[in-house]
Amino acid sequence: MNTKDLERLHRIAFSTPSILKSLPLLIVSFFLIYTLNLNIVNFVFFAVLLAILTPLLKAKFETARYTFFVTFVTLSSILSDSISKVIGSSPNGVFVAFLTSTVLYFVSDSGTIKTLIASTLLSLTLYPKVETLLGIILGVAFILTMDRDFYGYNLKECFKSFLLSWLTNDPNYFERILLRKAEEVRGWVRCLKVGKAKIVTTSFHPGPIRNVGGARLVKMVNSIENAFYLHSPTDHSMNPASSEEVEKIVKSIPCNGIKLSPMEPFEVHGERYTLTVFPFDKLRLIFVSGRECIDDLPKELNIRSAVVIDAHNAHCENFEPDLRELRDLIEKSLRIKTKSCKLKCLFKKFRVETNSICGSVAILVLDYTNCRYVVVAFDGNNVKLEFRREIERFCEERGFKAIVASTDNHSKTGITTKFTYLPVGSDERDRVVFKFLEECLKGKTEDCEISFGEREVRVKVAGEKFCKFIERAGVYGLKVAIAYLSLLTLSFILSTMI
Repeated sequence: MNTKDLERLHRIAFSTPSILKSLPLLIVSFFLIYTLNLNIVNFVFFAVLLAILTPLLKAKFETARYTFFVTFVTLSSILSDSISKVIGSSPNGVFVAFLTSTVLYFVSDSGTIKTLIASTLLSLTLYPKVETLLGIILGVAFILTMDRDFYGYNLKECFKSFLLSWLTNDPNYFERILLRKAEEVRGWVRCLKVGKAKIVTTSFHPGPIRNVGGARLVKMVNSIENAFYLHSPTDHSMNPASSEEVEKIVKSIPCNGIKLSPMEPFEVHGERYTLTVFPFDKLRLIFVSGRECIDDLPKELNIRSAVVIDAHNAHCENFEPDLRELRDLIEKSLRIKTKSCKLKCLFKKFRVETNSICGSVAILVLDYTNCRYVVVAFDGNNVKLEFRREIERFCEERGFKAIVASTDNHSKTGITTKFTYLPVGSDERDRVVFKFLEECLKGKTEDCEISFGEREVRVKVAGEKFCKFIERAGVYGLKVAIAYLSLLTLSFILSTMI
């Protein structure tokens, strides 16, 4: 799912200065209004009326955004009044009316009529002129341009619902949209128990964003004692549509199933991928690592005779999987026979929260007869390749082969407008993993029993149409953003010239 255009739109729409920056500007702007004799009473009434209307409209204006909005309106009014004096015209409220009507509509949990009435009252408080109503008309025109359907989803509704979820941290706004068009599919949940460690993987995807729908999947799995989630080949069409659907998956986790006996591990190398294979007598655990780049792998790579893990361990901007190479490598890994062996293990899970790690790091040490491996599972969205290689070198120097993986957790996606998300290794605090590794690699391994369980589960997911909508919305949304900035500019010009 290509979301690059949508990510740019996210930064345009949601960038707001902090209150520490807005408040001094607000104080300065009111001082300028007073010194320039611009009728400070009207601006005070505007600010007070907005504060009164905010809860009535269920507008999601917390203090920082309220302060920024009042500051922006005040400074723009000072500028338009100054320009009007220079050119000898009378200023009006077209700009304020356009800005207020569009902003209040999208940040309020209220209907169109209610927000337009409130916007009209606010605008006329500042500029009690007939011309001001032109701004309301332009606002309605813009809202109508957003009223477009793509693949069964309405752009205006989706944008407003997403914005309300983003502003309030309440996923229900956007989950209601997902559930309307959700597809019920049959998927699976798998659990490979190695000693006390529970490796959980599913056919579902941990998205789309923040705490919406399947984005809670990783957190809920990792909250189980000694469990850690790993990413299977899957995509955003398999995003669970709500938190309730995620609970269905988690409640279905089966960790006590058939007993397995370990066999000697091996690696299969290709041009773009490396497969690290841990065979057992009845099953194989296969980690797919990108040599230079990896992201979501196609779900058709999942097979009954193996647990395939998309290691998500080489972050890059654009990724197109080589399906032929992947299939060839997986088929080759299934044909290779190895001998039975003994296995000792050690497992520890550490609580970690940084800008790129979402909650934990799990480390599983696998001590075979002739070789030693360590699985380092980051709860994050992909891994910087240089950081992964540094971990691999660190472990190799101590006699271990490292498999670095990430969960593809989307809970930090879209939290800030400075970046969409950060791959593991982007935050200096991520380097605490070397301390954890030092502890685990020196630790004592113990004999471990291995078991595997699998269970089918029916879950409502976003579906293919949602993915197509997101891609289309990203492209069209940028055009809408350009149109909005153009209308904003036009309304400002009209506010100084009519």
